[in-house]
Amino acid sequence: MHQRPVTLIFPLLLVFYEIATYLSNDMYLPALPAMMKDLGLTAQHAQFTLTTWFIGSASMPMLVGALADRWGRKPILLAGGVIYILSTVICAMTTSVSVLLFARFIQGGMVPFMMVPGYAVIHESYEQKDAVRLLALMGSISVLAPALGPLLGSIVLYFLNWEWIFWLIALWALVAILLLSKWMPETLPAEKREPIHLSLLFKKYGQLCTNKRFMLLMCVLGFIFAGFIAWITAGPLLIIDSFHYSAVTFGLIQAGVFAVYIFANRWVKHLLEKIGMGSLILAGLFVTLSGGVFMLLFALIFPFSLYAFIMSMMIYSFGSGLCFAPLNRLVIEASEVTMGVRVSFFTVMLTSFAALGSGMASLFFDGSLLSLALLISTVIVLAGFFRWLTRSKTAMSMT
Repeated sequence: MHQRPVTLIFPLLLVFYEIATYLSNDMYLPALPAMMKDLGLTAQHAQFTLTTWFIGSASMPMLVGALADRWGRKPILLAGGVIYILSTVICAMTTSVSVLLFARFIQGGMVPFMMVPGYAVIHESYEQKDAVRLLALMGSISVLAPALGPLLGSIVLYFLNWEWIFWLIALWALVAILLLSKWMPETLPAEKREPIHLSLLFKKYGQLCTNKRFMLLMCVLGFIFAGFIAWITAGPLLIIDSFHYSAVTFGLIQAGVFAVYIFANRWVKHLLEKIGMGSLILAGLFVTLSGGVFMLLFALIFPFSLYAFIMSMMIYSFGSGLCFAPLNRLVIEASEVTMGVRVSFFTVMLTSFAALGSGMASLFFDGSLLSLALLISTVIVLAGFFRWLTRSKTAMSMT
């Protein structure tokens, strides 16, 4: 653990870049109906442009972790940033569905080039409680992408066509990369860098796969995240297509859902001192599970009441905001393998759960409240089940 003067310049710039990567999904959600019309896509194909992004995100982290341990954190993040900008420009310029899907895959694949080296620097620079507080702060800022992205996208669509969404994201990412090239520290000195040995690398990943504490906690976090991604994937089609609200209305609803998440995130630093990390995670899971139960009940009793569903989604969001940052840190602390490998495997697992949530929404969402409620309530029950498994293992100590 490197002790460094606490500065927020790099974490805030990392979040600034992180928002740019997330906007490549969230800002163009309101454009899905327009893209369906312009490119001749079905609803399922339109949703698959989201799933492709998540598949790309899940495919790269293991490679990125090895590269970051070999060449350092900063060069890998900056190289990925350049490729991300180029792929975003391709999304803006293409009229081919196949090229769009390929560019979306590359776009998603470059997200780990931000997350793995960027968050490795965070974990290497701060002790546990400082890291959890900082992760909560960063989470409350980065969630502005899904909170405000749809609203920003709908405003762009009001004046311009959907291609301009990608042009603006590319410009945002360019500014972020230029600033990070100046302000990002390098926490892995040359003498501590490790050559890439595939046998050793697979051995380290094998250690993580067989680490029960790591995997069980990862499943808790991952299923909560999958529920969010299912909502992000199906939400615009539910609100705009099924209930015939405008893209701006969808943007406002999404902003409300994630404003609740931000509010919960801001509570984390206060509750952490009062009740401890384990109790905070349990409280967050209880609230999240309550949101899933209410969502399913309302969908069964009031199948055409969108606002009852949205209120339940806000409860889900609040609980997630309470437990996401503490779970993030506990997963990272569950192993002693090199930080680059830990963060890369964490990233591949998280993005795999995201791809699962997006893929399940693409397959099973049929335009009804009940289909989405069933999906989200199922994943939160699974999260609760894996949390119960962690408590049943004596090795699962949470302080």
